[in-house]
Amino acid sequence: MSNTKRFISVTAFLVSIICLITAAYSAYKGHADDSDINAILAAYPQLKGTAADSCATCHKAGQVAESSGPLRNENHCGYCHAIHVKNKIDAAKTLNRYGADYLAAGRGIKAIKAIAQKDSDGDGFLNEVEMLKGTNPGGPGSNPSAPIAPSRILTAAELRSLSPAAHETVFLNTSHNKLGDSYNEYRGNNVNELLQAVGISNTVESIDFISLDGFENSFTLSELKKEWPQGAPVMKLDKKTIGQCGWVNYNTGSLDEKKPLPSAKILLAFEENGKKIETGKIDSETGRIRGTGPLRLVVPQFQISPPDLPKFDESCRNKIAKEYQFNEAYDHNGGRSSFSIIAIRINPLPKGTRDFDWQKIRDQLAKDEKIVFFGAISKK
Repeated sequence: MSNTKRFISVTAFLVSIICLITAAYSAYKGHADDSDINAILAAYPQLKGTAADSCATCHKAGQVAESSGPLRNENHCGYCHAIHVKNKIDAAKTLNRYGADYLAAGRGIKAIKAIAQKDSDGDGFLNEVEMLKGTNPGGPGSNPSAPIAPSRILTAAELRSLSPAAHETVFLNTSHNKLGDSYNEYRGNNVNELLQAVGISNTVESIDFISLDGFENSFTLSELKKEWPQGAPVMKLDKKTIGQCGWVNYNTGSLDEKKPLPSAKILLAFEENGKKIETGKIDSETGRIRGTGPLRLVVPQFQISPPDLPKFDESCRNKIAKEYQFNEAYDHNGGRSSFSIIAIRINPLPKGTRDFDWQKIRDQLAKDEKIVFFGAISKK
């Protein structure tokens, strides 16, 4: 095979596994097709909805360089996005040891079976054993002999008791959401205060927020502690004012275009615009979350920028002032404001421990309005 043909073939494969997905009740459904995760589930049907049914089976976490400042630790979702999507680097760089072996074996069910008796990550356990035991065959720190990291499962009422509820008006700028951008009022708990109340270690480096569908978002402690300045509302960009091309939703009456919104911190919100946030459920046909609660992460813009049209809305592009046309450089914080948070990983996990197996109880966590904190915490 020529180098060019091989590159095209490998690229097509890697795009298809940027996030491993399947049609129903499984990993985050956000990219490409589902051929590779279906290969795993065809070989091991019992793994549906388990830790193996995840992007992390083939993708690794890692450090990425910001435009300024120190390196940033990212989970497997964020690392792949930063390396391959944003910086256009070969997606092979995002694969863990199991993912690399799967690629080398030629993909598909035959590849899964061909590497079943191999120890890809060199931790002393065969790939098949790790997958069936609920640990990661591509990560040496995750194996069946490792104890689960310290954890705490808290109810909604217990969360409310840990810190006073905060009220914030936040502008959410989205890049792909057909509902457009929005100014919303939120009521919730300050994430940093919650973490301190849970009892995190002084060695903590970053926090991963895990959604019901497996999507993960990472933040540093300094980002969680900071009060982020917000810009003044940009008014008259709704459908009522400019017709069909309007895309901004003004969901609160307390907006003054002459005054910046008050600074805001990252919240774990339970109310939006005066209403309890609807509990999320996984759509069995699309694999996507329906609803955004009961707990939604709300992240203010880290870089103040105005509303801009969603990326897909080409028909309206030339009808809107240039500063409000889609701009890749704007801070689309709506994408970081993850839905239906059911688990919070506090990094790094204590040495020799592995992830709490939240996948087994994820639906119950959402239904009961509970959340599990695990990792570098003092168990109480």
